[in-house]
Amino acid sequence: MKNVTRSVSVLLTALVATLGMGVLSPAANAAVNTCGSYVFGGDASGGISNGTLKAGFCIGSGSIRRINVLYEKTGGSTTNVRLGYQETDSSGVGISPPVYAAAQNVNSGQTAERAFSVTEPIGCYHGVMLNTLTGYQYVTRVWGSC
Repeated sequence: MKNVTRSVSVLLTALVATLGMGVLSPAANAAVNTCGSYVFGGDASGGISNGTLKAGFCIGSGSIRRINVLYEKTGGSTTNVRLGYQETDSSGVGISPPVYAAAQNVNSGQTAERAFSVTEPIGCYHGVMLNTLTGYQYVTRVWGSC
């Protein structure tokens, strides 16, 4: 019984660690418009030489309630990224610091996904991806009304 309990404990620890790192899925399953009970407000994307960065915005009760950020990696070697979002002005200049999720590795052919449960005012935002190996930040086009 002690070995079974230990095995279950190790399995649950591994599962929690995996969930904390983010979700990787085949690119075909990626959806920025997953909003649950909220209304899909629109999306923004940005092309990168080895994939596409996308962000989807879900609206509820006059606020942004969920932001989905996805990086569909189509080429290149494994990289480590942090997905997030940032409030911007109409030209895409950040007016608040980016909000990032924990870092995760992503391979060619995979999609890294993060969903942020938020209560943010309606405004202008873009999705962001920080490459932790190079320190370079990629962004989507601006979404919203400034």
